[in-house]
Amino acid sequence: MRNSIVKIMMLNTLLLFFGATGFVYAAEPRCQSQSNDGHTAKLCVTEAPSQHDYYTLWVDGEAIFMLPDDYIESVTLTHRIPEDAAIEFPLSAQGSPTVTISGGCSPVSEKREKEGKITTFEVSRSCSFTWGNVALLKDLRVQF
Repeated sequence: MRNSIVKIMMLNTLLLFFGATGFVYAAEPRCQSQSNDGHTAKLCVTEAPSQHDYYTLWVDGEAIFMLPDDYIESVTLTHRIPEDAAIEFPLSAQGSPTVTISGGCSPVSEKREKEGKITTFEVSRSCSFTWGNVALLKDLRVQF
């Protein structure tokens, strides 16, 4: 009897926690890869109903960043390379004291009819990123 009460209390606590935090099941990430300039970049998108989509950029098997859809349109990450013996990504060594990852995923919209009205819907994003002088992704299309 005591074990049943403890189990019920634990279940109620979990239900309260997940209800209060707005926990929503997120689908498995959808990933697309592209190889350019001898490097492989992979862009993964994780979606959850009624929440932000999260974009994760991987380069040569290393996670570089994860950003919500609101911040993926224009990305600029600059790194100052230390002069001492530091662990650096291979792509950071391009002969200058700084290296920048830049680019973004621009929305692509279409006009569609909904309930008798013409409405604009975002149907995909076109993603391009560079790491210094190296093109990582060129016009990669992420469909919704």
